[in-house]
Amino acid sequence: MIVKAGKGLIAVLAALTVAGCASTKEATEGARSDVITRDEIMNAGAVNLYEVVRRLRPQWINIHATRSFNLETEVVVFQNEMLLGGPDALRQIGPELAYELRWMDGVRATAVLPGLSSGRHVVGAIVISTRPPGES
Repeated sequence: MIVKAGKGLIAVLAALTVAGCASTKEATEGARSDVITRDEIMNAGAVNLYEVVRRLRPQWINIHATRSFNLETEVVVFQNEMLLGGPDALRQIGPELAYELRWMDGVRATAVLPGLSSGRHVVGAIVISTRPPGES
């Protein structure tokens, strides 16, 4: 009797584990940590992009400034290949204007985005796309 109950319990635990893994996989596939999609932006219920990021990916703006080789470290914000400033620039942009927000680490941002190579120690960049890729 104990053996049958043990096997039944093992079967139930195995089923719960598989179900838990499936729901975790679905949840993590829906939200990438380096992108905030148009749907996420519009469903955030925020008045500006700063609030969107603060609610959905707070780690993007919660990087504490430090000094590195006498340069202030910073997170920068870009829109249409133009530097807007730091994260506070997001307060000036309504969510309806953004198609997607993308996070780049400092190394990639410095290599890819214009004007970041001199006088800055960028730890990351928030890049605002106002239209889908390939649209002019």
